Amino acid sequence: MTDANDWRLTVRLRDENQADQAVRHLSAHTVEGEVQRQLGGRVVVGTDGGHELFLYTHSRDAAATAQDSVASLLAGHGIDAEYTLDRWHPIAEDWEPADVALPSSAVETAAERQRLDAEETSESLASGVALFEVRVQLPVHRDATALADRLRAAGYSVVRRWRFLVVGANNADQAEEFAAAIRQQAPAGAIITTEEVGPMRPYTAFEIAAGSGI
Repeated sequence: MTDANDWRLTVRLRDENQADQAVRHLSAHTVEGEVQRQLGGRVVVGTDGGHELFLYTHSRDAAATAQDSVASLLAGHGIDAEYTLDRWHPIAEDWEPADVALPSSAVETAAERQRLDAEETSESLASGVALFEVRVQLPVHRDATALADRLRAAGYSVVRRWRFLVVGANNADQAEEFAAAIRQQAPAGAIITTEEVGPMRPYTAFEIAAGSGI
């Protein structure tokens, strides 16, 4: 038994004007009580602030029990909704439809990783902005300047902001590879991290940090 809450039930209200009413009627304790009574575990309830509610459970059976409980409760108050079930995909790091099978072998995991890398790279190239960053914080300004020069000479895409460097990468695996290579070249005291940033917010944190005089 696990409480990983890797299953997500989305409750999409047909009438957005009933959202507040649905939230009032939906008691987490009522739903959780049903799940605990039948299967053990717990339910986490969230909302998007609009017309969707989310219930997170530890298993598919728990999600089905939660759906029965919620559907009965909402129907009793004249609230109509659609229900979809997703499962957290640890390779894609995203919610996928429940019927999408998870990799069951090392070969399947590698193939899924390659597929995800290809999708991320395609999106990155299409947008013209790296979807991932390697962020490097250097102890002093001259170290940042010197490392930026070395990385650019080696073919990396680098943005420098005072003592900070950002190196663009097209996918998660490439970001980790770049980070490992940069650690070999960076001076002692450098702090190196990776992050997915997406096409809409490149370099934001580093521009703020540089602007603050850090």
